[in-house]
Amino acid sequence: RTDRTGQGIASRVVPLLTRYAFEHLGLKRVEIVVAVGNKASQRVAQKAGAVREGILRNRVVIGENVYDAVMHSLIPQDFDMEAR
Repeated sequence: RTDRTGQGIASRVVPLLTRYAFEHLGLKRVEIVVAVGNKASQRVAQKAGAVREGILRNRVVIGENVYDAVMHSLIPQDFDMEAR
C-alpha cells in the first residue's frame, strides 16, 4: 500500500467514481468515510468537493481496533459533472 502513497491516484479516481455513481447508477448521494487520523484521505475528499458532515464515533473497525471517522458526502448538486 505505501508504495503508491502520495502519487495522487485517489485524487484522480474519486471524481471518476463519483461521476459514474451519479450518471450511470443513479445514486443520489456518495459518502466518503475516513478515519479521523487519516489526513491524506480527508484531503482527497475535500479536493473532490465533498462536504464534511461530522464525526462518527466508533465507525471504523480495523482488526480489533475501533476508530472514530469523519463523514464526507457528495450529492449531484455539489458535483460539477462537466468539469470532472
